[in-house]
Amino acid sequence: MKTLLLALLLSATTAFAADVPLSVLRDKEVVSTFATIPVQEAGRLKPLDTLARYRLLRFAGKRTIGFQNPDTNKKEYLSAMEWLLVTWFRPELSQTMPLFVVDNSAAITEIGVSTEGKGKRDRYSYNEILPARQTLMSKMREYQEIDSKKRTAVQSMIANLGVNFLDYEMLITHFDFVRKISEDMKSMPPEIVKAMEGKPSRMTELLPAVMAHVKAHPEAAAPMQNPWMMNVMRAALGAMMSGNQELSMRLFPPPAKDIEPWHGPGWIIMGAVQGKEPTAADLNWLKQYEELYLALPDAAKFKASVTSLANNIRAAAAERGEAKYVNLEESYLRADYFYYALCLFFLGLILLSITWASPAAGWASMLRGGAWVSLSIATVLCTLGIVIRCIIMQRPPITTLYETIIFITATAAIFGLIAEALTRKHYGLLIAAVAGTAGMFLSIRFETMEGQDTMQQLQAVLITNFWLATHVPLINLGYSAAMVSAIISMTYFIKRLFGSIQGGDDSARSLTRMAYGFVGAGLFLSLVGTILGGIWANYSWGRFWGWDPKENGALMIVLMCLIILHARLGGYIREIGLHACNIVTGMITVFSWFGVNQLGVGLHAYGFTDGVWFWLSMFWALQCVFLLIAAWLKLRERRAPGAVAA
Repeated sequence: MKTLLLALLLSATTAFAADVPLSVLRDKEVVSTFATIPVQEAGRLKPLDTLARYRLLRFAGKRTIGFQNPDTNKKEYLSAMEWLLVTWFRPELSQTMPLFVVDNSAAITEIGVSTEGKGKRDRYSYNEILPARQTLMSKMREYQEIDSKKRTAVQSMIANLGVNFLDYEMLITHFDFVRKISEDMKSMPPEIVKAMEGKPSRMTELLPAVMAHVKAHPEAAAPMQNPWMMNVMRAALGAMMSGNQELSMRLFPPPAKDIEPWHGPGWIIMGAVQGKEPTAADLNWLKQYEELYLALPDAAKFKASVTSLANNIRAAAAERGEAKYVNLEESYLRADYFYYALCLFFLGLILLSITWASPAAGWASMLRGGAWVSLSIATVLCTLGIVIRCIIMQRPPITTLYETIIFITATAAIFGLIAEALTRKHYGLLIAAVAGTAGMFLSIRFETMEGQDTMQQLQAVLITNFWLATHVPLINLGYSAAMVSAIISMTYFIKRLFGSIQGGDDSARSLTRMAYGFVGAGLFLSLVGTILGGIWANYSWGRFWGWDPKENGALMIVLMCLIILHARLGGYIREIGLHACNIVTGMITVFSWFGVNQLGVGLHAYGFTDGVWFWLSMFWALQCVFLLIAAWLKLRERRAPGAVAA
């Protein structure tokens, strides 16, 4: 019902003036000032740039967008912040940009949009989808009734496209409460029109008149029966940029003495319509925000208005002791540590790969030195990114599935570099390169799939920094050690398959000792982390152990590591057997890390993610191939005359 109401309220189209020069909106100082304005969204204070980046990422699957610049008639690219400003102040241009990514053109065909000139996976502009809006809304509501786990891929795409389409409409109508007020007043009741005589057409002037009318005529508050009220509600939704007040964009810090969430333009307008009288401070903030739009197209006046508003918001936030790390977060976003870490990890992997052609050559030694440098810098960048996130959020490093990915990647790379420093066998470099490249790619891919801010407010049960700093990192370090041992074993089987090492030779024994060491480390870290988790569970939930899927996954890792260590000590498994068991440990670890979240049950479930089961299945299938290689090697050695079992 909420989605239906939202679709109806945003159903009207609007004619926009195109008199704002793009140069004004793309001015570096203007963009920088907007980017660092503190805003509150979903309970967290962040720079406006963060909001812009994740909105664009959710819609388009990337943080920049190409468009045909009407001023130069050339294709250019907008940053996320520039795109948001163009969407707010030049919506008629934003509507022509290829924004909505669709992975399967069947979804577009189903709602009746032409795919001529498009690929199977492509991006569509708002104007291209707009003629099929009614069909899209109908299909969206139909498919939202189906459990997300039971939808087809096309149904999920249409449901997500519909939600993104509505969210985008709230962006392009963000300043309608200023832009359309004169037009909307023509349809308002005579009492309101009369009350506005001699006053400027401003929402700050209109709200008292609307409140007085609704108080005298309570029936006027129903938007479906009162078109003029629907216009006011539509303006409020656009100003909120969300149909959910808890997720709306809040720009205005309340007075320092008030312990409450920040306010926002939409929050003020919607509250007034619902009978909550805005304070003088709220009206003053709203007036400043109106002046942003009214200052255009005068570049100097607009820049001054933006600077004044930003300074006032920062000063008010400082009085409340808030938004201390907004500038740091904006710098963190611009630095893009994890992207550059991925590039350097991949470079290190390439350099190592080249050395395999002639390992003993002098140039190979130089390339390995280059790989050392590249992988070390990548690991530092990854670690630095995690540390900065901790400073921004003022908490330990792991609370979400995304944060487990970057943490495990960084620690696996560190483990690899430590192993290389101790052994000088070049296998540690390979571990760091493979773990770093795969982990950073996975983190970026996961962030793109989710399209949500990766720095989120803590859930109530997690607001205990001691346990976040002990149990959670230890469990994830256990995951990291187990995955490193699995990577070593995969390396072993690949080298055995291609004949670059033989069972029992120096290289094989070195890999086996490394794998064995990481199994021991994984056992210790997982066991201590699991025990600490039980103590936390007893403190938070009143029970030490509840056979929760996540708890079971951690227990399975501990048991598998114990099996490997005891079987190795008892002589039940040797070289091939140990590496085969490590492959199984890796399969269990990935299930505990990702798979249990897909089950959607238990107190540790972080949420279902579309498409993850497919990739998990591909990973497990690959590991089964390694197990088949292990069986083949073992069988071959048994049949070889005079061979010593490895």
